[in-house]
Amino acid sequence: MPANPKFSHQHLLTLIGRQVEYMQQQCEIIELLDNCEFVLQVLKNDTSIQATQYGEGHRAVPVTYTLPVFDGEGDLHAELVAAGLDKLLTD
Repeated sequence: MPANPKFSHQHLLTLIGRQVEYMQQQCEIIELLDNCEFVLQVLKNDTSIQATQYGEGHRAVPVTYTLPVFDGEGDLHAELVAAGLDKLLTD
C-alpha cells in the first residue's frame, strides 16, 4: 500500500495513544502496523473471545479494529475519512 509523502511514518506514530470515536465507540489508537494500518482498541469493557489456532475460544480480549490509513493510490483511505480520523492528521 503506497504511503502519502505528506504524512511521514513518524507523524503517524505520534497519533498512538490518541482517543477517537469509531463505529460509535470510544477507542484508542494502540498501534501502527507496518502496512500503514492503525489498530484501534475499544475502551469500554466489551470483550471478544480470542480463538486458538484450533478455533477454540479460551480467553476474553478487548475488541479491536484495524483501520487502513491509505488507499491503493496513496490517498487517505475512505474508512479513515468517514471515521473523521483525517482531522487528526491535518491538525
